Amino acid sequence: MYYAKSNPIETVEEHTSKLLENILLLKNLYGEQILKEADFDKNRFWTLLEIVCKYHDLGKVYTPFQNMIREKLKEPLLNTKFNYDVIKHEQLSPMFIPVEKYSLSKDEKKLIYQAIYYHHERDSKDINNLYVQEIIEKDIKPQIKQIKKEIPYEIEENINCMYIKYVQSRNRIKENDQLYIEYCLLKGILHRLDHCSSAGIEVEENTLENIANYVDKFMKEKNFQKNDLQEFCTQNSCNNLLVIGSTGMGKTEASLFWSNGAKTFFTLPIRTSINAIYDRIKEDIGYQYTGLLHSTALDYLEEKDEFSNQEEIYNQSQNLYKKITTCTIDQIFPFVFKYKGYEKMYATLSYSKVIIDEIQAYSPEIVAIILKGLEMIYKIGGKFMVMTATLPQIYKKELEKLGIEFKFNEFMKQTQRHKIKLEDKDITEDIKIIKEKAKNNKVLIIANTVNKAIELYLKLIEEKANNVQLLHSRFTYNDRSKKEEKIKKFSHQKGEYGIWITTQIVEASIDIDFDYLYTEMSTLDSLFQRLGRCYRSRQYDRQDENVRIYTKNMSGIKYIYDEEINEKSIQLLKKYDGMILEEKDKVKLVDTLYSEEMLKDSKFLKNFRSGMNVLNNLLDYQTGKREAQKLLRNIENINVIPKNIYEENIILFENYVKEKNYKERHNIKRKIDRLTIAISQSQQRKLLDRLTKNPYIDEIWIADLKYDDNVGLLLKKDEEYEEDEKFL
Repeated sequence: MYYAKSNPIETVEEHTSKLLENILLLKNLYGEQILKEADFDKNRFWTLLEIVCKYHDLGKVYTPFQNMIREKLKEPLLNTKFNYDVIKHEQLSPMFIPVEKYSLSKDEKKLIYQAIYYHHERDSKDINNLYVQEIIEKDIKPQIKQIKKEIPYEIEENINCMYIKYVQSRNRIKENDQLYIEYCLLKGILHRLDHCSSAGIEVEENTLENIANYVDKFMKEKNFQKNDLQEFCTQNSCNNLLVIGSTGMGKTEASLFWSNGAKTFFTLPIRTSINAIYDRIKEDIGYQYTGLLHSTALDYLEEKDEFSNQEEIYNQSQNLYKKITTCTIDQIFPFVFKYKGYEKMYATLSYSKVIIDEIQAYSPEIVAIILKGLEMIYKIGGKFMVMTATLPQIYKKELEKLGIEFKFNEFMKQTQRHKIKLEDKDITEDIKIIKEKAKNNKVLIIANTVNKAIELYLKLIEEKANNVQLLHSRFTYNDRSKKEEKIKKFSHQKGEYGIWITTQIVEASIDIDFDYLYTEMSTLDSLFQRLGRCYRSRQYDRQDENVRIYTKNMSGIKYIYDEEINEKSIQLLKKYDGMILEEKDKVKLVDTLYSEEMLKDSKFLKNFRSGMNVLNNLLDYQTGKREAQKLLRNIENINVIPKNIYEENIILFENYVKEKNYKERHNIKRKIDRLTIAISQSQQRKLLDRLTKNPYIDEIWIADLKYDDNVGLLLKKDEEYEEDEKFL
């Protein structure tokens, strides 16, 4: 018996059979889409894929591999002089392929040999011909009869090491190779089939249920009619789209109409927003074939008590199984960095649709990554839709420059929702006005930084303002998730008044609607997202302004918002001071602000161009997936746990260290993670004397800083605050 794995016990033949079953499922569901844009023999492709799957694990007959499994199963070891650390099973598998039987051409050999040889992408050197030949003579050939008896696929009669010249690192198929697309599809689909078969799930959710039908039914039940935006997306479901749509126009429904039954990845910049979209699709619209994928997705699913199969949903999402996957871009777009094994995601996108919602919320460097990704998706045959409330025109021009075909349209609501007033003063100067307004209204305050938000909160508490709440990124995951639910409930609760103070975390796709907005000035694209949280879908017919924008002593300028672009934003907005700002004006203003002429010599444009240049000159297979995700998230954060919370929960850390069961240990770690807060490395450097190493988990620092569930984590030192403990 030749083992493929030990937990659960599975033979090579059993594992291979699962892959072949999954090929049939994939071909039946998405065969036409996968090869729709291919310029190679489509029938031959499926033959090559079958070969790759049949022979990808045959190298596991190698005695050192079998001994590795046998040792785990406590079975007697077989005699061998060879060491598995020197050569791995996937490096031996290609030798078994009967080349003449399949009439493989030179290109086809290169394709399937490399797809198999690199399907584990280990950091290993090119293998030695003489050593492989010795393995063949002394380990493989003595087993030939047994191999033929147990493996129901024809194997090469004259087993040799001639395949090695095709798989040497200098000969790897890369982006400019004519075989590149076919190779990515073969290798990427092998990854999918292999991983799903090992996980015990089908490669794709076997359903023909079309999300567009569910959305149509949902809208009819709500007595909603399709608007022009939604009709446009419905009619153009076969095209790549770049669409500008006002907040409150039903962009989510529009994008799902465009999805139209295809395998779809729905992305948003913020995890909170993705959670909300997931809930909306699954619970409100009722489409159950939906997954959730981001770094804390499992925690969120566990909060939803009605789901008893959270781990199954998350496992399926991780394996790209779901018909619709709601996710953050760091789960998809690392493939742009061509990390080792990136073909798994890239091949999946060849028959998928990708929705990029709120592209303007990303930094110019991240947008460069997204646009490069859209170019690659276009080349492999996938479809994309960029849906946004405002769009810097340089992004549209870049897509055109990349030679990507797409349809562009704008859809503006005629509703007049925002009358703005520019205030040449610090937002803290209007505390008494805000307090008064909150007696009979829902008031939203948005600050550029957490410290400013905390300052405003403390001042309003001191003024004894009505029902003041605070939400920002420096709460523990547990506290923050509770507050996110609370602000949504408050927003929709009739007759409840008060103040919520937040940062830009509420800008993208958080379904809240307040009566008045008081905000620090930020760049126009960010500012207009903030406006979308006030009078979201209502007509504003009062005399006073419902949006006040403060342009003095703004926090976060330079290190959060580009100072030059922020100043230009103020100058452009002055024309509308005291006036109704219509949706078409917002689009026009962002267009002007982010034009080549306006951005000339700006740091923003330099960062964007630099990002595109770096991506166009990346070397294949130089990074790992985690490194690529770090580059995409632009992560500079560390996780800290406030000292008081650490001391209250020290038993969790002790149990984590003691626990031997992997699953239980993982569960404890997730509970610990929910008690942590992310702070930037620059903040870490300033607070080194307040941070100590955790004796149990290295990557979580203990912060000797004030924290409570109303204010969050205070990063300033004690002497920078008044000695007043009434808030903490």
